[in-house]
Amino acid sequence: MAGDGNSFLPRLRSVFYARFDEKRGTEIAYQVPEGLITSCGGPISGAASPVPSGSSRASSRIAFAPPERPESRVKVSPQKSTLSSACRTLFNFEDVSKYIIAQSPLCGRLVTCTAGNYKVLGFPVELMGKYRRNYFRFNVCFVFDASADLSCYEPIVRKVNRVLTACEEESSFLSSSETSFKIHAILEQLYEDLNSYSETSIPIDNFNSIELKIFPFYPNPPPVKDWMVPVALINFDNVIEQNWDLTMAKVCQYIDGTNHVARIAHLAGCDINLTRQAISHLLYYQVIMTVDIFQYSNMYTLRKSVQWLADEAHVKEECGPYVIKEGRAIPDWPKLLHLYSRMRPGTTVFEWMQDHDVRSLGIDVRRFASFGVIKGFLRRIHRWPILIADEAQPTEAKTTTLPPSPIGGRKRATSLTVPPPISSSSMRPKRRTSDALPSFATVSAHSTSGTVSLPPHAAEASLGTLRSRAAGPPSSPQTVRPRELRRNSAAMPASLFEIAQALAAPAAENRLQHVVRPRLSRSPSSPAIKTQANGGTGAPAPVLASQPLAYPPALVSLLDGEHHADELCCQFGVGWPTLEQWLVAVGGGSGDGDFGKVLIIYR
Repeated sequence: MAGDGNSFLPRLRSVFYARFDEKRGTEIAYQVPEGLITSCGGPISGAASPVPSGSSRASSRIAFAPPERPESRVKVSPQKSTLSSACRTLFNFEDVSKYIIAQSPLCGRLVTCTAGNYKVLGFPVELMGKYRRNYFRFNVCFVFDASADLSCYEPIVRKVNRVLTACEEESSFLSSSETSFKIHAILEQLYEDLNSYSETSIPIDNFNSIELKIFPFYPNPPPVKDWMVPVALINFDNVIEQNWDLTMAKVCQYIDGTNHVARIAHLAGCDINLTRQAISHLLYYQVIMTVDIFQYSNMYTLRKSVQWLADEAHVKEECGPYVIKEGRAIPDWPKLLHLYSRMRPGTTVFEWMQDHDVRSLGIDVRRFASFGVIKGFLRRIHRWPILIADEAQPTEAKTTTLPPSPIGGRKRATSLTVPPPISSSSMRPKRRTSDALPSFATVSAHSTSGTVSLPPHAAEASLGTLRSRAAGPPSSPQTVRPRELRRNSAAMPASLFEIAQALAAPAAENRLQHVVRPRLSRSPSSPAIKTQANGGTGAPAPVLASQPLAYPPALVSLLDGEHHADELCCQFGVGWPTLEQWLVAVGGGSGDGDFGKVLIIYR
């Protein structure tokens, strides 16, 4: 595999062999291509020439040339001239020389240093023996761009220097003048083969050779969760073989972009832990990716990358055929981009489909959402439910005398939502929400503490309307869209029903002096409040007084803000509509966006 810019392997810019000479000090003996690494005196082009007499610091200022060519007449190879025209020099050797031929504590370790726009990876070696200075130091270094990831080249550099160390210990291959010149040919083959084929085989002598192959270095995959949905990036039918692991072969059959990990384990008949490991292996080799479970209650929003992805040709060409159902005409790209732009927080996929009539366009909504997530310009917004702890309620707010007018003399508890006076012609009060609430938080609009007092006429009108609703539907019903109903308050708030109960009490029929608001029990395990729907009298039942749905007891301990809705749905094997009813039952809310003590955070 070529190591060019289109490969996942970094491009090798240069290879050089440095050593500590007993007379000239630290020097680069050979480099490929030639002349790319310089010193203060000029380019370093080959092997060292004799040191001029009387020169100081000749170890770092001298120019080098191959031993078989005179220093004054060095012929430049075509490869050198081509690279030199593109980039004259890479860096100055003196800037990094103390890290190339390092001191004893750094020898035998991988050392990476940055010089300008390039990065040098080496493995300095120090050999003790019968040398004039009692030691011999050398290093074969590889040069890359400063932004390159060198993980895959670390074992290559380590192995090259260890093989050369073994050759030096056996036959003085590097320190002997009779064999040291062969290192130049080794560097040339390393540079050409690794850049062109990502592997090489270089014989050195009868017993030693350099056998290298570069393997891509993959990062560790993220932890695999049961609610993740794997999406195949390759066709598994063409790669599955008979000698594959049995669990892996079974798991791959059910990876279709729809089934999550827990469902795949169930369908394949495999242990859930083994299924997670199989998915983790596929993620490691980057043949699959994971997305969220698709439901029509999901919410999505755009990322900033949509600004430049909207102009990418490959995104325009792939989007239409991928998201449009077979046999339907493909809309133009601006139309599809407009539909993506309409996905925003607070709008579910189902509401988005209704607002823009997506079904008539022949769009596969699941593939439409997954395409945006895979390309990276669409992000899922998760629901994180939190159960709010009980707070102490003031005892003075239990009863309140009715005021003489709708404005004066009214008292309320903290964070209490009070509906305005309601006439018989309008039964839908406007919801008031506290400004201190976060923008992505959904809370109950009706508090369960404190007292609500209404004028006598408004209370009587509310009671009359409630009775008329219980008796039967109105003659001219008004159609309300689900989204509009969710945005406004519920058609029958719990506070109005409690006021109606107080007004209908026998003790308050003749003279209305005080209205006492019943205090609802906020314990998740407490039974439902007895109403006319579940409690026994023959009077008609109000619309919202219904039996709460039973929920698993283990759900309460998971409402701590650390588990989002997908995780809860997967753990209990239900969808969001059922989980939503459970959250209403746990929080004691009235439904339709009112979860009571359960706070929903969107992020």
